[in-house]
Amino acid sequence: MTRQEKGLWATVIVLTACVIGMGGWVLFSGIFSQEASPSLKDGSLAVASIQDRAITEDEWVDELKKRYGREMLMTMLNRQAVALEAKAKGIDITTAEVDAEIDVMSRSYGSKERFLSEMENQLGITEAELRMETTYRMLLEKIATSDVYIEPQQIDAYLELYPDQFRPKKQLNLSMIEVASEDEANQAMDRLENGEDFAALASEISLDEYTREEGGQIGLIEEDDPFLPPALLDAALELEPGDIAGPISLTDTYAIVYLHDIIEPKAPSEDKIREAVRKQLALEQSISLSELERQLREKYEARISAGTVTL
Repeated sequence: MTRQEKGLWATVIVLTACVIGMGGWVLFSGIFSQEASPSLKDGSLAVASIQDRAITEDEWVDELKKRYGREMLMTMLNRQAVALEAKAKGIDITTAEVDAEIDVMSRSYGSKERFLSEMENQLGITEAELRMETTYRMLLEKIATSDVYIEPQQIDAYLELYPDQFRPKKQLNLSMIEVASEDEANQAMDRLENGEDFAALASEISLDEYTREEGGQIGLIEEDDPFLPPALLDAALELEPGDIAGPISLTDTYAIVYLHDIIEPKAPSEDKIREAVRKQLALEQSISLSELERQLREKYEARISAGTVTL
């Protein structure tokens, strides 16, 4: 999984978690007690105030409904429709299947613990939220592919055509310092050789705004990451953990790279590889998941009452 794919996956999870979270507040807004939120004259509870202006629970909920109401209702309807279809077809997702899927998602992060930590610390996604969304996606995929049969020969042909797709790639945990000139890079190398801390020096002098505040930390990248400058990646691949290389000439600047460690993920079993290919080929032959959701809402007669939200 590339950094861009990580970002796309995280975005989907974040948006869904936000919608579900806000919907939860709408559904359970009654948790505000009379003691904590005194009633106004119209009976609505005050949930916040600024100077002498109260913001009522009704105002708050109305604003949430206007902004996110349709998305929340569609999410709830989709889940109900998918649950009904899964029950009708006798389809279920086991805890072991969810664990295995999260293990696959974690592979490019080096470990499951690192992946879950990054999801929560960087994106605010708890393990419970991740498991809930993963379970729903897997259930939807199972329904979509339940009537699709893939011949063993099709799997063989795919693996012959793409033999390296499931080969695990090395993960490099890198930090870097970027400076304007070769002289500055040499001066930085001298300071590092004299015992200065890499992270502290990166925070002080690095030009790269995305890593400077993290002490130069790039994080885990794959050995063929297309978004890292080739010269930097080539230099990093020559290092042993704990080594520093530089100056490295980039397009208009120079860099120093530090390799923290190398992670070599374990290769999946042959059975898991074949199942992944079967699933991928089946999904390619099935309708899109969004179209499946639409069809299931229609099948189970999902309706949004007029005036509930703006459609």
